[in-house]
Amino acid sequence: MNERMYDELIIAPLVIADIEAACALHDGEPEPRAELLWHLHTPYARVLKAVMDGRFVGYACAIVFEDSGWVREIYIKPSFYGIGIGGILVQRLLSWMEEQGAMRQMVLAPEATEAFWRSQGFQADGGLLHYEDGTFLEASKDEVVHLEPEHMLAVLHLDEQATGERRVRMLREHMYLGSVYLEKGRVRGFSLPLLGHGLIVADAPEVGLELQRWLLPLQPYLRLPVGHLPAHAHMIARKYTAKPAGLRMVRGDRPVYRPQMIYAHP
Repeated sequence: MNERMYDELIIAPLVIADIEAACALHDGEPEPRAELLWHLHTPYARVLKAVMDGRFVGYACAIVFEDSGWVREIYIKPSFYGIGIGGILVQRLLSWMEEQGAMRQMVLAPEATEAFWRSQGFQADGGLLHYEDGTFLEASKDEVVHLEPEHMLAVLHLDEQATGERRVRMLREHMYLGSVYLEKGRVRGFSLPLLGHGLIVADAPEVGLELQRWLLPLQPYLRLPVGHLPAHAHMIARKYTAKPAGLRMVRGDRPVYRPQMIYAHP
C-alpha cells in the first residue's frame, strides 16, 4: 500500500449508522448485525471501521477485561485484501486495549491466518477442536442446579483459575440460564450456555462431563481446547466428529491457562 493510499484510509469508531454498510460486506453470508450491536452497546467493547475513498471496506471488534483483551473479529472486503488494511485495524485495536490497561492481548485465529497474526506480534498458545454429530448422554445428577447470584463469586474464581483472566463483567452479563455443579454447598463447575458457543469450567472430569450433558441438548456441538484428554476421549467415545476450530494466540505475557478445566470453549 503506497503513501497516497494510506492518506485515503480512515480508521474510526463504528457507529449505528454504519451497521448496514458493515452487513453489506457479507454478501450471501450470515450478517454480523447482532454481534456488531452488542459491541457498540457494551462498555468493555470496541468496533473500528475502515473507510477508503468514502467506501466502507472493513471493520474489527475487540473486548477488554482488567489486564487482558481479545480481538474478536476482523473482516475486510475481499477486493481490498493484501494492502495492509487488516494490519492497521488490528494495531489500532491493540493500542486501544493498552490504553485500557490490557497489556496482554489474545485472538482465536483460523489456522490459515496464523502467519498474519504472527506478523502482528502474536504467538500460538494451543488450538481448539469443534465436535458435533454425536450422541450425548442424558443428564443424571441432582448436583446440577440453576446458577444463582450467591454462586457468582465461586464461578468467577473457577473461571480465573482456568483462563488466567478476570472476566467479571462478561460472565455476569451471561449468567442467565446458567447452571452450577453444587456439591455439599461447594461450586465445583459451571455452565454458561449463552456465552458464545457455551462455556463450561469444572475442577474434575466427572463434573465437566455432567455439565456437558446439560449443554448438548441445547446445541448439537461444542468446542474443546486441544490437549484436554479426558474430554476429547469422551467425545470420541460418543461418536462425535472433530474438526479444527482455530488457534489461540497471545501477544504479551501468556496467562496461566489451564485447558484441562475447560469442557466447552466459547
